[in-house]
Amino acid sequence: MTTSPQAPVFFCHGVPGCPQDAAFLATNGRVVVAPNLLACEGSAPLEHLASTFGAAVAQNGGQAFHVVGFSIGAMAALRLAAERPKQVARVTVVSPAAPLQLGEFLPDMAGAPVFKLAMKRPRVLRMLTAAQGLLARNVPGMLIKQLFAKCGVQERALLADPQFVTALTEGMRNSFVTHRAGYLAYLAAYVADWSDVLRNVQAPVEIWHGDKDTWAPLKMADAIKDLVPSSCVLHVVPNGEHYSTLKAVRLG
Repeated sequence: MTTSPQAPVFFCHGVPGCPQDAAFLATNGRVVVAPNLLACEGSAPLEHLASTFGAAVAQNGGQAFHVVGFSIGAMAALRLAAERPKQVARVTVVSPAAPLQLGEFLPDMAGAPVFKLAMKRPRVLRMLTAAQGLLARNVPGMLIKQLFAKCGVQERALLADPQFVTALTEGMRNSFVTHRAGYLAYLAAYVADWSDVLRNVQAPVEIWHGDKDTWAPLKMADAIKDLVPSSCVLHVVPNGEHYSTLKAVRLG
């Protein structure tokens, strides 16, 4: 197994989200593999993740990857690092959503109602997601407006960028329409206790987190840093929010 300072990037998008999220990450010309994590019909989402990653490693001649995870995609990135240490050279997690069991995070999370439904009322969540699918298919702008109703200055600036809105619209469609089952499966995996994954990460980790993030509060980054046994560096982005922090990342 070979590694390189310029290892190829394996990008784990957010949930909701889609591979186009990778377009906002500065990769300095590196090879970027950005699979659709939600396209896991017929298999468990984390098994699909492992097989997709294994195929990417094989296609790149066995070279270890720099794995990047955004938002709930951080769970996928850290799990790969824990389970495939020889194939993960380093990890970067951006606006990471930490295991909910590590602290009282929900009161500070914009997506708290969704996570509570995922934990206690999955049937209601399926109905809500079906309704979101109708909006994503027919009036995506209304859905985006709802999801970003309480965003700050930096996220509002992103919403004026047509490229960002296009990627966001595709992420909504990917999650609520095309691969709704995969979206629900990832939510179920996220709200389960996966904190032991953090204790098994061997690769060096960098965390990028905005201090104005209302989707994943900054204390989630601290919780991850406290549990990861390997080298772990936290970069706090001043006034950074959830998506805008992704554009601030500089990969090591």
